[in-house]
Amino acid sequence: MEAHLITTLTSITPYRAWGYDIPNYFWFTSTSAAAFIIFSLAIVFGVKKYRPIVGFSLLMAFAFLAAAPLNLIDDLKQPGRLMNFFLYGWENFPTSPMKWGVLILMSYFGLIILTVLIFYRLYFVKRMEKSDAIGKTFYKIMALGRTSQDMKSQNIDKKILYFLTAAGIPLVIALEGYTGYIIGIVHAIPLWHTPLMPVLFLSSAMVEGTGALILLLLVFQKFFSEKREVDRSMIEDLAKLLAWFILVELVVHIIWLSFAMPFNGSEKNVIFKYFDLHLSKVVGEYIICYIAPAIIGLTLLRKSLFLVSLGAIASAVGGWMLRETLVIGGQELPKTVPGFMDFTSPVFGPDSIMSVASNWAFLIAVIAIFAVIFPWDEEMSDSYEGVKNEQK
Repeated sequence: MEAHLITTLTSITPYRAWGYDIPNYFWFTSTSAAAFIIFSLAIVFGVKKYRPIVGFSLLMAFAFLAAAPLNLIDDLKQPGRLMNFFLYGWENFPTSPMKWGVLILMSYFGLIILTVLIFYRLYFVKRMEKSDAIGKTFYKIMALGRTSQDMKSQNIDKKILYFLTAAGIPLVIALEGYTGYIIGIVHAIPLWHTPLMPVLFLSSAMVEGTGALILLLLVFQKFFSEKREVDRSMIEDLAKLLAWFILVELVVHIIWLSFAMPFNGSEKNVIFKYFDLHLSKVVGEYIICYIAPAIIGLTLLRKSLFLVSLGAIASAVGGWMLRETLVIGGQELPKTVPGFMDFTSPVFGPDSIMSVASNWAFLIAVIAIFAVIFPWDEEMSDSYEGVKNEQK
């Protein structure tokens, strides 16, 4: 304890400001944003081949978003401190990305709830007709009180859904932008301070989110759908899409690191030393989590569900590791004393390994509840039939 206190005093640096809660929060919101953007590909941009999975993708976006804020509450150590964020500091709103974030996060949460209810409204009405009194009341609430099934009502749903999704696209981009801003504006940490950080977060989000969606889609279609059958063509398309997202992210990484290291000022020496100390980890991450999934997605290897699932897991893990490198690794960089700061996460208590594990358990529970409440399987089957009929 005394050694830590001396280190804090001499380096004028907190021993550790952020732990694993923060990269986990970043990962959850990024995955949600990517799933929503994939949802928008069919709804707004008319990419019909993704139409059968957009309902599932929307639910995944909702589930990850629902679990994400718990990381921030745990990071506060005392949940009651959450109210202080809403009560104080609004005079600094123009220059406070965290204040931007709370409005963006709340707006996105409200928008995605409304989008989910509109998207599944017709299915709620159908379930309402087959339910008992309690079920009828529940599904009527879920259908927002609109129980009509005629074409006029369905066309209104489509227009509202289009508007909400179109409005959600800049909102999810802003969601990733503000998370990049939070660390990108910190001058004191060379690994963070770059205007490319919001772009890096967005490109990484599309990689990890697509990887997570592929993995969840494989599991749900194989074990929880009515047909118990994986759509191999869809998985191949998503694997190819993942590969292109990876190539875009690698370009952003090259630009980021080339500015941060060869062409930076004196701070480049610290960054060089950091990557030298973690060389094996960084090289392994790029090969396993980026290059390998890209090769799988761009070649005939994507026809193997096993290899695609491995690539999806690797890309999702790579997104988490990038955020861990930025958040935890960035805080390891020395300020006014030689040497890097060590970080060891507590196993129990606030902002601990068990906190992150509990948050993942909560996410799994949310996904399971959503899978029961929302008729994703029925909607997916109807969408497949609709696409087949259009192709005839």
